[in-house]
Amino acid sequence: MISRKKTIQIAKSLCKKCCTPEGHIEPSKIHLVLKALSRQKPAGYSNILKAFKRQVETSLAKEEVIVEAAQKPTNWKQLEKTLIEKTHARKILFKTNPVFISGTKITHGDWIWDATLEAKLKQLTAEI
Repeated sequence: MISRKKTIQIAKSLCKKCCTPEGHIEPSKIHLVLKALSRQKPAGYSNILKAFKRQVETSLAKEEVIVEAAQKPTNWKQLEKTLIEKTHARKILFKTNPVFISGTKITHGDWIWDATLEAKLKQLTAEI
């Protein structure tokens, strides 16, 4: 049995093999890595697969930016272009969230920027 640390290292290296030079996940490469893994069945095979899945999910989440607001901004095309330049994401998703009175929430991978009225009110009440 291999250690958890070694399992994660293996999963990270396998995930890197599935990336393009720009760092984006390529599904055909994932297929090849999984095929090779299933043929070899190394020690800790199931743990490596679980860690590999988490690595791929994390990488895929970084390729997508989710923008939530009460309504679509008037300067959406400019905002979309800026977000792609700054985050190097492949796609930008816009979601209308009727709960938001004002403000915007942007999610990119595990990074969240929350400038909604609700978040600001929570921050103010936490400071009091």
